[in-house]
Amino acid sequence: MSGSEKYPTLGLGKVSREVLARSVFPYLPLADTPRLDGGVLRCQGEVVVAHSPSIGLPLESLGFFAFHYAASNVAARFARPKHLVTGLYLPVGSEVRDLEIIAGGLGDEARRYGVTVVAGQTATYVGIEAPFVTATCLGESVRTPVDPAPGDAIYVIGEVGGEAAWLKGLSMGVAGDEWKGFTPLPILLRLQGVDGVTLMHDISEGGVKRALLEVTEALGVRLDVATDDVRLAEGVLSLEEDPLRLPTYGAMIALAGSGAREGVEEACGELGVPCSMVGVIEAGEGLIVDGEAVTRLDRVDLDWLYGSFSDKR
Repeated sequence: MSGSEKYPTLGLGKVSREVLARSVFPYLPLADTPRLDGGVLRCQGEVVVAHSPSIGLPLESLGFFAFHYAASNVAARFARPKHLVTGLYLPVGSEVRDLEIIAGGLGDEARRYGVTVVAGQTATYVGIEAPFVTATCLGESVRTPVDPAPGDAIYVIGEVGGEAAWLKGLSMGVAGDEWKGFTPLPILLRLQGVDGVTLMHDISEGGVKRALLEVTEALGVRLDVATDDVRLAEGVLSLEEDPLRLPTYGAMIALAGSGAREGVEEACGELGVPCSMVGVIEAGEGLIVDGEAVTRLDRVDLDWLYGSFSDKR
């Protein structure tokens, strides 16, 4: 049987119920039998909601990142991811097999963390040039953190620049699977149980410096950090870019009161995640990184690699 016979191509618009039943639903941990228009779920207490797209990546990784982008943002707000609403969108003429790869990756991660898919859409449209996935994650709040305050420790958790090194390798035809470890979700969930952790924020576009700048802008505080002890991923220095500005999904920033420092470091040790205390919150405003003020950040050249290999497997 030829590939085209085994995996037919998709026509325009929403996929048929038959395709959904054969090539999407079996791969997803569905909350209930899908019906028309939307799903229904019961919510109690506070619900944290986060949304994110995943685009410009190899098919095998699209579902993984779509899930983790959204679920990690929910976990960073001290909530347990519980439900997912997702959209799978492909160019007209894509193979059904492409759909199965994306749905399979998404479903594997959702099952791993006990998250059910409650609603979504799967379709092809004119104008879509590369497959992309949207994910809206809903989670149940587990506790309300106290506000960060001067004196709280600032941590960079995880290896820095791994995502950038992977992207560079892909652009050179080196297809690695390092991306399977690019998620902060396990340590985010673990740190939810450490009393005194006051803020968690994942590192993504713009790297460590962007994440720290977002923290200063959101809280109106001053961060003066020294990054000598931050763990860099293998191959990062060879990229000849500022490591602290490189794409670094999988790492995170955490703020913790003085009484929580031991708990943060123990949690990271349990999971084998590098953990570097880089400073403390100070009175005032602004970001100082290794003695230099950071007020604005341009994107690095590596960011433009996204999408350049989205159709390669």
